[in-house]
Amino acid sequence: MWIAAVPAILVAVALVVVPGLAATAPLRLGVLARFALAGPASVCVMGLAAVVFGAAGLPYRAWQLLPVVALAAAVAFALRRHMRPVAAPLRRGALWALGGAWALSALAAAVVAFWRVPDPDRISQTYDNVFHLSAVAAILDGFSGSSLTLRSLNETASGGLAYYPAAWHDLVALTAQLSGASVPVAFNAAWLAVLAAVWLPGIAWLAHVLVPDRLAAVVAIPLGVSFGWFPYGLLTWGTIYPTAFAHALLPAAVAVTVIAVRAETAAPAAERVRTWLLGAGGVAIALAAVALAHPRVLPTWLLLVAPFVVWRLVAAFARAWRAGGRARRSAVALLGGVGGAALLAVAVAFAYAVVGLGLFDEPLENRLNGPQAQAVQSLGEGVLQVLLLRSMTGVDRIVTVVSPLLALSVIAGVIVAVRRPRARWIVVAYVLAAGLFVFAAGSDDVLTKLATGVWYKDRFRLAAALPVLAVPLATMGILAVARRAVPVRGVGARARAVVAIGASAVVALTATGTLAATGVTQSVGRVFHQPPSDADWEVVSTAQTAFMRHVVAKEVPADQRVLGDPWDGSALTQLFADREPVFPHVNGQWDPARLELAWRLDEVESNPAVCAALDELRVRHVLYNPHEFGGGDPAGNHFPGPHAAVEAGVLTPVASDGESVLYRIDQCGPLP
Repeated sequence: MWIAAVPAILVAVALVVVPGLAATAPLRLGVLARFALAGPASVCVMGLAAVVFGAAGLPYRAWQLLPVVALAAAVAFALRRHMRPVAAPLRRGALWALGGAWALSALAAAVVAFWRVPDPDRISQTYDNVFHLSAVAAILDGFSGSSLTLRSLNETASGGLAYYPAAWHDLVALTAQLSGASVPVAFNAAWLAVLAAVWLPGIAWLAHVLVPDRLAAVVAIPLGVSFGWFPYGLLTWGTIYPTAFAHALLPAAVAVTVIAVRAETAAPAAERVRTWLLGAGGVAIALAAVALAHPRVLPTWLLLVAPFVVWRLVAAFARAWRAGGRARRSAVALLGGVGGAALLAVAVAFAYAVVGLGLFDEPLENRLNGPQAQAVQSLGEGVLQVLLLRSMTGVDRIVTVVSPLLALSVIAGVIVAVRRPRARWIVVAYVLAAGLFVFAAGSDDVLTKLATGVWYKDRFRLAAALPVLAVPLATMGILAVARRAVPVRGVGARARAVVAIGASAVVALTATGTLAATGVTQSVGRVFHQPPSDADWEVVSTAQTAFMRHVVAKEVPADQRVLGDPWDGSALTQLFADREPVFPHVNGQWDPARLELAWRLDEVESNPAVCAALDELRVRHVLYNPHEFGGGDPAGNHFPGPHAAVEAGVLTPVASDGESVLYRIDQCGPLP
C-alpha cells in the first residue's frame, strides 16, 4: 500500500530541501526563492560530500552532509552583506495560496503518475533502470557515491576515473538509509520528492521572475503538473531518472541566470564587478547541481537562456555605443572578449566531438539510429503535438489527446509575450526547443542529427524542456485573460486574483485529467508492471525477486558474487539478495575476467582461464532465469557463457522454483 511509503517520501523531501535551506540560510532571499534554490543547493551538498568522502575511501552516509552544509553556510554568511534581495518577495496571502496550490498540485501529479502502480515496491522495468537500481544497491553496500567513480560499476576495465552523474543515486541511497525503506520504495519516494520539492518550487519561482505579476507563482504551480512532456515523459520513457532530476532543476537554473544577467547589465559601473562575481557564483552553483544530476541537460539550459542573454547583451552594447567615449570602448572590448570566449568554447566542443567522441570515425548518417533517436512520425505531426499539447509516452506508441484549455493558455501567453519586448525572448527560446523536438521526432537526416546529437537525438529529452517555458507562457495567458475579465481596480483586484487562480485550477484539472485518462497513467502502469511469474518483457517477476531474497541470499555466501546473464534479471542480485552480481548492468566495458565468464563459462572443465576468472571474481554460483527482458540485447548476445554452460550440463543445480534455478560450479574446487 502506498501509505507505507509516506515516511520515505517525507525523508526524501527533507533531503532535497533541508541541506539547501541550511546552506543558504544566511542569504537575503524571499520564501519562494529560498525554497526554489534549496533543491540545487542540496544537490551540490550531497554531490560534494559524496566526492570528498568517496575519495577518502568512506562509504556514503548521511552524516557526511553536515560538514559540507556548515562550510556552505559560512561562505553564504560571508557573502550576505554584498547581496541585494533576489526578486520581489511574495505577500503573505499569496504565500498561503501558493502553499495550498503546491500541495494539491503535488497530489494530482502523484495520482496521474502512480494510479495504476499498486505497490510502491514496484520498479520501472526498463533498460536504464537496471543500472540505476544496481548503483543504489552498491552504494548502500559500501560502494562510493561519488560521481567521479560511479561508472566503474559497469566499466570495470577503465581502471581510473569513471564519471557518471550520481546525484539521483545518492538521494535514493540516503532516502533508503534514513527511512529504512527498500530501494524500490526509495526510488518512487525520491521521484515524488523531486517533483514536489524541486520542480514545483522552481517552476513557480521562474514564473515569478519572468512574469511581472504578483499572482504569477500561484497561477503557475498547478500548470507545472499539467504537461505530459514533463514530469511524466521521462518516467515512462527510459526510465531516465538522472535526466529527469536534472530537468527538475532547470527552472531554478534558468531563473538564477535571468536574475544574474539582469543585474549585471543594469548595474552601475562601480558595482559591475561585484554584481558579476555574485551572479556568476549563483549561476555556477545552479549549473553544478544540474551537472551532478546529469550534465547532458546543460545544453538544454543553454538553449533556453541563450536568446535572453544575447538580447540583453545586444541591448547593453547598443546603449554603450550610443553613449560613446569610454562606454563605447569598454563595450567593444567586452564584445571582443565575449566573442573570443564563445569561439574558444565552440572550438573546444568541436575538438571533443572529433577526438573524444570520434565524430569523423564513421559517417554521421550511420550514427544515432537507436530506438531513442529514430524518427517515428512526420514533421507535421510534431508541430501539431506542440500546438495542441499532445505528448508521446514512449509506450506502445501512445500519444495523449489534445488538452484544449492548456493549449489555448500557452497560445495566449505567446501572443502576450510577443507584444512585450522584454518577454519576446521566451517565445524565441520556446520555438527553438520545440523545433528541435519536431525534427528529432520526425527526421533522420544528417542536419537533424547534427542539431540534436548532444541530446542523443532523443525526442523525449527535448520535449521535457518545453514545459520550462510553456508554464510561464501559459501563466501569462491566464493572467491576461483574467485582466480582461476583471479590469477594474480596488475590489476588482481580489476578483481578478480569484479568476486567475480559479482559471489555473480548471486548466490544470482538465489537463491532468486528460493525461490520466488518455495514456500517461496507463503507460506508467505498463512500465511498472511486475508479473507474478514468468517474466518476458519485464526485467523480473515477483517469483524471481522472491527466489533471490529467500534462496540466493541463503545459499550464496556473503563474500561471493553471483554470475548470470544480466538480461534475465540476475543483474539485480545485490538489490534483492544482497549479493553482488558479476554484471550489474546489461551493457558495459568489462575486464578480462568478466569477459572470460561471459563468453566461455561452458569451457570450465577444459579451460584453466575460466577457473582463474572464477577465483579472481570470487564466483561459485550461477543464477539462471531463461528470459531476456525487452526482447533481448539489440546488439546481439554478449553473455552466451552462462546459457551454454546450463545447456551443456556442466553446472550443479542447487535450488529451483520452476522458473529460476540456482546452480553451483564445482569444477574449480573451493575458493582460495
